[in-house]
Amino acid sequence: MSSTIGHRPTGVLKFGGSSFASAAHYRDVAAHIRARVEAGERLVVVVSGMPGATEGLREIARSIDPGVSVEALHGVLPLADTIGAGLLRIALRGQGVDAVMLHGDRTGLRSDGTRHKAATLTGFDPAPLEEAFTRAPVVVLPGGQADDGGGTPAWLGKNSSDLSATALAGALGLKSCEIYSDVNGVYDADPRLVPEARRIPALSYEDVVLLGHHGAKVLHPEAVRAAQRHSVQIVCRLNTGGFEAGSVIDGVGDGIGVDSVIIDARSVVAEFGTSSEAELALAALESAGVPVSVPDWPGRHLVVVNGGFFDVRRCLDENGLTGEITDERMVTEVRAGHPVLHVAPTADTALDWGHRLHADLRDRASVLV
Repeated sequence: MSSTIGHRPTGVLKFGGSSFASAAHYRDVAAHIRARVEAGERLVVVVSGMPGATEGLREIARSIDPGVSVEALHGVLPLADTIGAGLLRIALRGQGVDAVMLHGDRTGLRSDGTRHKAATLTGFDPAPLEEAFTRAPVVVLPGGQADDGGGTPAWLGKNSSDLSATALAGALGLKSCEIYSDVNGVYDADPRLVPEARRIPALSYEDVVLLGHHGAKVLHPEAVRAAQRHSVQIVCRLNTGGFEAGSVIDGVGDGIGVDSVIIDARSVVAEFGTSSEAELALAALESAGVPVSVPDWPGRHLVVVNGGFFDVRRCLDENGLTGEITDERMVTEVRAGHPVLHVAPTADTALDWGHRLHADLRDRASVLV
């Protein structure tokens, strides 16, 4: 999936939903892009929807029909990112920056056109981007969408704008891809939950995939894998103020694995009566493509879906499984790249445990210094 595009872009930037909380945020991002264009850059800009826009559409769809199909949802949810791209183009034009917007089926990314679950990328056609760059130095496009092979956008799944960005950077032969969000990197705990959390300056691709699998709000795992396949370095940057750079993710990292604590308030813990039923549930959930963990708890048969945004109850029902969804939450302690799983009785307990584990992590680090 590589290209020799004529009017070569010099960078791929991706702005997450938190970048666009208000009209002023759109103008700030546009001003940042304008400065880079004035410095001679030609940019592909991948855009997510405004905060909560995708889930808002999901809620409306389910209020209309609680049993709405996955295929029907996939026809609606990507619209949040499309609107976001259109609004950023307006902001750019308002600051005198020539920008072209490409819709989801014109990004150049191709997919297998799957409708009952997230589509899979299958290739890249440079023609749409090549033509767009003959008209403007900035090409804006919605994240998480690709041509289904029949001229219709297919959705790549929740939070898949990261995947669009790293896949495009790889296909265009760029050495790096910049991901902008409300935190300037990957921390050793979620800084919104643990104020004492510290930023990790450098991580390997494997580090980030591990953290994401256990529910950390980091990059989309497939986005990291796409970067890894093409040796694209991911640079995390803040999406406001000075847009400062933070953590760097590449094939090197620190080489010893990260230390981290993940408080996964969105995790769903399901308990089953027998080990065989738990194994069937594990297979069904893995087949659905969601991140799953199996805590070792003597006398209990648990399966955990990490990171939320998946209807676990519905999946179990469709597979004839009668597991109980509990109030428990997962806390994962990562030591030198190795996860240790903890199941907390409630979300509040998970937060308390996470703070304590992170304090222990800091104490160990201070001893080693």
